[in-house]
Amino acid sequence: MEHLKYCVFIDVLGYGELVKDPTKTIEQKIQTLNSIYTNLASSLMIKINEINAVITDKIFIKSFSDCFYLESTNLLALLYSCQGIFNDTFGFYSNLPDSEYTPLIRGGIVKDWTVRFKDLGAIVNNQDETNPVGLGVARAYWISEKTKLSGMRLIISDEVIKDLTLNKHSRNGYECYIQEYIYLNIPIYLYLEKIEMNEENCPINAYELIWTESAMSSCTYDYLIQLNNIRNNFNANSLRHFKKTAEVVLKGLLLSDCNKKTENLFKKYKNELTQLIQ
Repeated sequence: MEHLKYCVFIDVLGYGELVKDPTKTIEQKIQTLNSIYTNLASSLMIKINEINAVITDKIFIKSFSDCFYLESTNLLALLYSCQGIFNDTFGFYSNLPDSEYTPLIRGGIVKDWTVRFKDLGAIVNNQDETNPVGLGVARAYWISEKTKLSGMRLIISDEVIKDLTLNKHSRNGYECYIQEYIYLNIPIYLYLEKIEMNEENCPINAYELIWTESAMSSCTYDYLIQLNNIRNNFNANSLRHFKKTAEVVLKGLLLSDCNKKTENLFKKYKNELTQLIQ
């Protein structure tokens, strides 16, 4: 029987270009891929296990190549998990050698029907593993890949938003929406922005999660340092991903109260992030 689920598709930006890069040896590519998968495995293991320990409908996860898929009926837990995964992935190598490669990931979340069949490989190998199929899987892939939105972002479909209780929010001149989530009896706030136009100037009806707010609220500005560290990973064709990621970092800074805590540094890093976007 099919079931309505909240479905998330996430993949690594630039994976195809990385494995096809004629300037790198196979050994160099394998080293980079190992760096990426070490990062993702750690981020997923920490966050999904942490959330699943306290919710009834556990988050289901399936991975293949550079992609992974999540689903659950618990929308707020899923959004909070994605926020943690994005933050953990981006910050994982922030204090480690430059030889490690920080991947940018992108994702989409929808609400639609899915069903799980026995995985074909599991049948052949006599293993107990399922594989999700259905419109939810297809649409989560589409909103992540085909909406013409660049950067490390989680795009949220309109029907998902209708299941939230959003309130308008404004800080430091930036306007968005806020959603409260009670996690372990502690209020957690998720921030979302409405998107009405994509990068090809076509109208869309979607939102995105400003996943950077929690990290930027620490007022340590590690993400700006990380952006500068990874800048050389992008060429003219992929630079849009870097700039849009920097824009999400800037929005996280604007949502923080660092302007009150470290006013001079806030202004300095706000200006630097603005320059990265231009």
